[in-house]
Amino acid sequence: MTESSKLRLPDEDVLAAMRAMSGYIDITTEDFREIYTLAHEHAVRRLFAQMDVAHLMRRDVSALHPEQSLTEAAEQMALMHAHTLPVVDKAGRVLGDVSEWNFLQGYGADTFFSLVFRLMAHDQRFIDYCERTTVADVMTQPATVLTETGSFADIARAFHAVEEKRLPVVDAQNHLIGVVMRRDFLQRFHWDDWL
Repeated sequence: MTESSKLRLPDEDVLAAMRAMSGYIDITTEDFREIYTLAHEHAVRRLFAQMDVAHLMRRDVSALHPEQSLTEAAEQMALMHAHTLPVVDKAGRVLGDVSEWNFLQGYGADTFFSLVFRLMAHDQRFIDYCERTTVADVMTQPATVLTETGSFADIARAFHAVEEKRLPVVDAQNHLIGVVMRRDFLQRFHWDDWL
């Protein structure tokens, strides 16, 4: 079966739709199929017209720096209510990212609760670890990033590839210019907003 025949609206569906319409219409199944195809393409374009990086990106971005301690990073992440923050150099180029996972792994924990149990027995050790460890020591490299010209497919692919809740948006020189949040991306699927 060819790609075009897989995408072709079957005659029985066209005829059923035409019979379901009130009144008489004087068009062929081919005309109806063409109208349907064009209407479908238009609807998809309309629905996803603003589902690209430029429309979803937030420009009020907080970023970490490699020389920061994890204590400072945790305070900044808590202040921003962020589970992940990009790490940038002095010029603002994205180097990597730090997430809750990096904190957990640094202490040998797999989950938040395993960390809690460890802290109950060794909290001074964890504090010391955070004080002596820098962001550069634990950040995930390279960061998964988007460009401002990224499409719906680019965003979907990036969020599918990583478990992050926010992805940095960079310019052509890899400078941080914004962030796309998974929550914002998913909220655009509320049909009431489109109709």
